Amino acid sequence: MPLIGAIISSMPVPRSTDLLTPDHPVRPYPADHRLRMSPWARLAVFALVFIGVAILIISAITASTSDFSVPDWSKPVAELVGALVAYGVVTMYTEARIPPFELAPRRALGLVKGLVLGLVLAGVCVGILAATGTYTITGVNSSYSPWSDLFVIGVVAGVAEEIMFRGVVFRLLEEGVGTWGAVIVSAVLFGVLHLSNPDGTWWGAASIAVEAGILFAAVYAVTRSLWWCVGLHFAWNVAEGPIFGSAVSGSGHVNSWLVSSWSGPEILTGGSFGLEASIVPVVLLGALGIALLVLAQRKGAMVAPMWTRRRVLTHGQADPRRDPAM
Repeated sequence: MPLIGAIISSMPVPRSTDLLTPDHPVRPYPADHRLRMSPWARLAVFALVFIGVAILIISAITASTSDFSVPDWSKPVAELVGALVAYGVVTMYTEARIPPFELAPRRALGLVKGLVLGLVLAGVCVGILAATGTYTITGVNSSYSPWSDLFVIGVVAGVAEEIMFRGVVFRLLEEGVGTWGAVIVSAVLFGVLHLSNPDGTWWGAASIAVEAGILFAAVYAVTRSLWWCVGLHFAWNVAEGPIFGSAVSGSGHVNSWLVSSWSGPEILTGGSFGLEASIVPVVLLGALGIALLVLAQRKGAMVAPMWTRRRVLTHGQADPRRDPAM
């Protein structure tokens, strides 16, 4: 499949010096930097900066209103700006990576590739449901204005959530428990996050953990590119919501260009949670994510747990062929 080939075409492999991939700062650190460079310390820095910036933005917007109310749009703006600023502080100041490999401007073409992948995957899932009679287009809503949805479920979800879950949670966990462990933990946390949505359910959370948590982490693990992940996340959300007319992640909101009808058992339709709770994307996207991880494992692109890396490096067993710089 050409898209899979595009994902794995430039798969970075761990360095021989520390057995970590290019999106991680180089170990070992100077003795006076070890606490500062601890994954837990970097996670704390991200959380503190993110919360601080978000509070400042919401407070400033609230103070500018005549009745000191909090506009609905202020929270997504605060989330987006807070995530960007906090990630910049962690990667460019704490880790001294300028620019961070996973967001290097020269790799921005990954954004387009991720967009294409997301649209294709959404189209395949909806196509299967249409073939079974579960999904039917009944009309077109020409008066639909997409800009608010494109910003909230597209830009904010795509950028802020990918920074938080792949750029921070996954990447920092990986330094300790390795790629496989980071995939599992970050996927579970990503699913649980969606329980707080208006129509959130345990099945919906489990579905997102498999189809998005595993797949998005796998795409990141293979490409080491947040550009890919942002594009994929943005395109998937926009395709299922504003284009095909499904609720997005149990948001309780459905508005789209295509007016659609969903009929059949909830295991196919996804019920009020939306397309993501359908068994079709759970199986297809989950299988794709696992396949990518297995490919990465076979090509030696996975990061081993900390205890394994220490044992290999201590006994001088690192393979210089794994370091593309050598």
